[in-house]
Amino acid sequence: MFKFFTKKKKYTIINCNTDEVLINGRKLKFPTNYETLIEIFGKPSRELQKSKNYMFWDALGIVCAYNNAYEILSINFYQNNDIISEYNTKQQFTGGLFCNSKNITNREFSKISLGKVAIHRLGSESGIRFGFSLGINNEYVIR
Repeated sequence: MFKFFTKKKKYTIINCNTDEVLINGRKLKFPTNYETLIEIFGKPSRELQKSKNYMFWDALGIVCAYNNAYEILSINFYQNNDIISEYNTKQQFTGGLFCNSKNITNREFSKISLGKVAIHRLGSESGIRFGFSLGINNEYVIR
């Protein structure tokens, strides 16, 4: 039978190099903003307004929490987060994470500094990483 209406699953590829992040070939700089994230990931599947504002791309496993829509500092990608919560995505991130052309999608790491940008592990140091955060490297200071 023909599958004309089969919806293709999006696959997100993140390529990180020193001071450059490409998501599906599109450059992303931090801090970023609300409009840029929508251009890259599409319209969020849902949004919450609590003590912070939250954008969820449930099918991609991506969450962004922010106070200022024009100065978003990081994005979270959930890979193994099985906690049922309104702050978790409906599905987990199944895309690829590459650092200097090496696939690190499922490797354990604590923090990878890339100049102005860093990839942080999500989860306790003693447990299995449940995802990663991509954003500002707080230790990087321009003088």
